[in-house]
Amino acid sequence: MKPADLTPVSRDALRAPSGALLVVLSFIVALLFNSLPWSGWALALRPDLVLLALLFWSLHAPGRVGQALAFALGLAMDVSDSMLLGQHALGYVAATFGAQVLRVRVLAFGAVEQTLHVLGLATVATATAAMAAGLAGGGFPGWLPLLAPFTTAACWAPLSAVLLSPRLRRRRAAIP
Repeated sequence: MKPADLTPVSRDALRAPSGALLVVLSFIVALLFNSLPWSGWALALRPDLVLLALLFWSLHAPGRVGQALAFALGLAMDVSDSMLLGQHALGYVAATFGAQVLRVRVLAFGAVEQTLHVLGLATVATATAAMAAGLAGGGFPGWLPLLAPFTTAACWAPLSAVLLSPRLRRRRAAIP
């Protein structure tokens, strides 16, 4: 494992990877994916693509995506999943805050290390949402939903490759 270069300029951490249209489309696709009729084991192991999109864009385009959008998308997921209002919102805001704090560090690492950071942030979001439900009087959901952060983190590398592909095309086109 090579040492991480934590300078923001070295990884183009301050440049947005794409336009606003791609940001909006990625959130729409993520919301539609999470709104599919999941049940049983698939529901418990469903990767949270809305959380992944939030983490990706809060790392790569922090000027466009922040905690207010995380809260709004969390409320949308609460309504979509018929959960306690604010449960996902609180988890999404906590994970987005963590991504904003660790932004330069995460962008300095490769795909494996980024996946481990995303696993931690997804675990924070899941645990925060579970604690919010528990404090509101809900029972313990069991251990199976605690596997969802692992499936969410496993989707980080493919999602990053897809969302960063326009950036790579633009860079190749600029080189004569």
